[in-house]
Amino acid sequence: MDITQEEYRVAKQSGRTIHTKINILNFDFQMVDEISGVVLEGSTYSIDATSDIRRTCNISLIPIDSSFDIEFGSKLWMDKYVQVFIGIEDSKNNNEVVYSNIGLYLINNPSQVYDATNNTITISGIDLMAKMTGMRNGYLEGITYQVLYGTGIKQAMTALVKDECGFKYFSIDQPNPTILAPYDMSWGLGSTAYNILSQLRDINAGYQTYFDQDGIFWFNQIPSGANEQVRVDDDIWEKVLISYKKDADYESVKNYIEVFGKTQDDGHTPYGVAYENNPESPFYVGENMENRIRIVLSGGEYDNIYPLEDYSVNVNEFNSLAQQRANYELYLRCRLQDQIELTCVPVYWLDVNWLVNITLPNKQSPNVQKEQYIIKKINTTLGVNGTQSITMMKYYPLYPST
Repeated sequence: MDITQEEYRVAKQSGRTIHTKINILNFDFQMVDEISGVVLEGSTYSIDATSDIRRTCNISLIPIDSSFDIEFGSKLWMDKYVQVFIGIEDSKNNNEVVYSNIGLYLINNPSQVYDATNNTITISGIDLMAKMTGMRNGYLEGITYQVLYGTGIKQAMTALVKDECGFKYFSIDQPNPTILAPYDMSWGLGSTAYNILSQLRDINAGYQTYFDQDGIFWFNQIPSGANEQVRVDDDIWEKVLISYKKDADYESVKNYIEVFGKTQDDGHTPYGVAYENNPESPFYVGENMENRIRIVLSGGEYDNIYPLEDYSVNVNEFNSLAQQRANYELYLRCRLQDQIELTCVPVYWLDVNWLVNITLPNKQSPNVQKEQYIIKKINTTLGVNGTQSITMMKYYPLYPST
């Protein structure tokens, strides 16, 4: 997401006049209509990097005429998308409204309340992944769907997204190293495109599938923060931060990970181990592993982990995918647990998986340090008194040197 200078500037204004704009699009992404300035207080939107459906919203609005009634053929029927923009008047530029795109959604579960004093429509919005999960289509045509042994993951995903699901706009990366289907993979009657998508994705530990704010499908590596641009600094936080809190879910923390892949015909099993070896981490295993909290992962989805080489030829390559998965599981079960939650005046152009710098104020400790975090969840309430909750994980290198 590219942020304009105007968007950045108005986010720092001490006073705000808020505007809303909703574009209504058909399934060919052609604009059908626009609703401006009638979104009610208390509407919300969320972005969650850990969820299959990353972007959701709940918008209440006042319809401008009967063409917005909830009925077949209306502008808010199930065959439409809505793209929502929130704007702030720019006090340094003749109060021109500067809009930020907060997402493109399928209309889900609309309701209309009409009485003598009001006529209000409320719609839940879900991003386009719902067209793969079975929530709004996504079930496979025919009895079975196959990805044959040796098929490249990029090739298989492109065929699924473009040909099976009919999406025109997508960006599918080539994993490095190139990953192939480990065996003839088959999905039966009742499976969804997302069943296939997630199984192909999970062969490559640390990769993600999602739709962005413009309805474009992406398959790429989850940003780890290493060598990445810092997207937000104290220049913003000092203007918008209201409060913060830190929580620790000790039950979810595992700082020593062992992963076993699928046992091969010769009896050898791909194996990987990763542990928190950073002394600066609150979950450091210790000099002699005295703080170790171990978990062993095998079977089920871990049977998708296969060797890249024959065991007798190259042990490291044989275990490569298992080691990659162990590193990623450490990221999820240990490093992702070191989190903070900010409450802010909303910054509408924020997105998840961004690396940010922040100096957290602390009256009891004046010698605070600037730290780096990665945004994982954003929940925003719209309106004059709206606030934004931002969950961020402390930045550590994704891959440990174990």
